[in-house]
Amino acid sequence: MKKLCIVLCLAFFVFSGCTWFNKTTQDTKQTQKSETVNQVFYGFPDVPVPKELTYISEKSFVFETPNVKAGIMVFDGNVDMQSLENYFRIYLPKNGWRFVNSYRYKDVILNFVKEDKTCNIKMSKGTFINTEVEIWVGPTDKSPLQRKEVELK
Repeated sequence: MKKLCIVLCLAFFVFSGCTWFNKTTQDTKQTQKSETVNQVFYGFPDVPVPKELTYISEKSFVFETPNVKAGIMVFDGNVDMQSLENYFRIYLPKNGWRFVNSYRYKDVILNFVKEDKTCNIKMSKGTFINTEVEIWVGPTDKSPLQRKEVELK
């Protein structure tokens, strides 16, 4: 009788452990899926924007030629500026952008750069509790000084 009780207890712990393990792997998969689900791309496939922001097409434009793509995208939404700043600081580097610097006073300005373009993000408090976001994307300047540095290397 003792052996049967011990075997049943062991079986219970083994099966409940497997269930717990499956649940944690499913939770991890769900968290990873929700990270990618919260992003939307407007005009630029490497500039993610959180879904909580609304795109304002009347204030936005994108200019594109075979060699250059540049533009300004304007958004607003009921989003905390600090969480929005954290969002861009995390997700832009995941899309190949390098953080350059930031400015903070009444507004917050973040500057990022890639090999051939820049991304400037300005966040400011709008009316009531809304936050307005401007994302400027454009080419970098290939000045003679930069070319000489490349030639020297």
